[in-house]
Amino acid sequence: MSGLLSDPWFYAAAIPAVILVGLSKGGFGGAVGFVGVPLMALAMPPVQAAAILLPILCLMDIVSVWTWWGVYDRKMLVDMMPGAVIGIGLGWLTAALVTEEMVRLIVGAVALIFVLRWLYLQFRHGAD
Repeated sequence: MSGLLSDPWFYAAAIPAVILVGLSKGGFGGAVGFVGVPLMALAMPPVQAAAILLPILCLMDIVSVWTWWGVYDRKMLVDMMPGAVIGIGLGWLTAALVTEEMVRLIVGAVALIFVLRWLYLQFRHGAD
């Protein structure tokens, strides 16, 4: 980690990534927050990039829960829980069992799929 602190490419990737994730998670940036980990993965291992962003994401979740305490849709929460639990489990297994190169490939593939899906929706349904 100390080698990263003296590497200017770390800051060139980390600062925009943290800003994008923060703005997106805060509701101002739309869906650009998913770019954070792939952007940081240009300068460091993807699992380490996710670990650096994790405290920011957790803090913003705490603020969101505090702000919106008591305002929720129980049916939507129940509908989302199975996917959330499966996603957390798959993320843990991926981080624990897959090599760094494979994680980098998975992160890139997911980012590419998101971009292709967005382009498909833009051309198929037009811009909103």
